[in-house]
Amino acid sequence: MAVDAPKTEWRVMQVRVRVWAAVYPTEDPEKVVRAVRKIFPAVELRVSERGGMVFVEGESQELAALSYLKENWRRRRVRSAVSRLLRSSVEGRVLKARLSKQGAYVGVASVLDEDEKPAIGEINLEVETDDVERLIKWMTS
Repeated sequence: MAVDAPKTEWRVMQVRVRVWAAVYPTEDPEKVVRAVRKIFPAVELRVSERGGMVFVEGESQELAALSYLKENWRRRRVRSAVSRLLRSSVEGRVLKARLSKQGAYVGVASVLDEDEKPAIGEINLEVETDDVERLIKWMTS
């Protein structure tokens, strides 16, 4: 599914997007890549190993990397709830969120509550920007 690029006025927002998900021993790394790619199609992903763990990870400095999330939340009419969850996950200049890996596999961008611990893990998202509030407004508008 193609997602329109952000409007011109939002493109000037500087962001550093980082996504990663652990690949558990019972999981197929390609399925985890597929799940992360469905939610972040504009992020180039790689499979890496650190400390005996395998990860799917990627980075982008493009706001377009978050366009699928924005559209998914708009289409599902969950922007208000997502906005509250995102605001509660801000640490300084960094927005941190965890997304359901299972939901991502079917193309649904579900933000996890702080206390939710899904059995198959999560996709971690960190977005660093000078204006986190503006970023959240864009993502949930």
